[in-house]
Amino acid sequence: MTDAAVGTLERYEARMALYRSLGYDRLAAVRYAVDRLGPLDGEVLDVGTGQGLLAIELARRGASVTSIDASAAEQRVGVANAGHQGVADRITFLTVDARQTPFGDGSFGAVTMLDALHHLEEGPSVFAEVQRVLAPAGRVLLAEMTPQGFALIERVHASEGRVHPVGPIELEAAVQWFTSRGFRLLTLDEQHLHFVAVLTAP
Repeated sequence: MTDAAVGTLERYEARMALYRSLGYDRLAAVRYAVDRLGPLDGEVLDVGTGQGLLAIELARRGASVTSIDASAAEQRVGVANAGHQGVADRITFLTVDARQTPFGDGSFGAVTMLDALHHLEEGPSVFAEVQRVLAPAGRVLLAEMTPQGFALIERVHASEGRVHPVGPIELEAAVQWFTSRGFRLLTLDEQHLHFVAVLTAP
């Protein structure tokens, strides 16, 4: 492992430890979200993957994952994490705009978005692309922080002299977009400072 990768992982672990000290276990939140998704059938597309937490958990459970994010810097953390966790061979990391992806229609058995909605400037074009690449009867996982979760994240960012950007797209609006197009809401739960919704495509 290169010195740069070691440094990336050290910064990542320090951030995770800070969250734990504040009573938030990010990995437990990820495991809970994947549990709600249920059995996996086919390849999974992880949209707005960030540092790869969800993609890594999916790969750990045997899924073949394509991870897309607009930020190459965030994905470098994900690549380092995947290598460290021994699942790099099951994740393909791509720097891609989620509004226009290179994948064929119906390519994925599931599409996941963890803490990604609030980073979108607008949602419908991303949601339409999710619908296009999702196989019939495929599932969509949408997970976003509760108000308490956002407050904690803002506190952590403020302690580092940064601001946590929150855009206009909320989980409720995303769920409404999909259900208005024939998706069925399977579950909507709250746990680990997250709301987690799972929908199935028509």
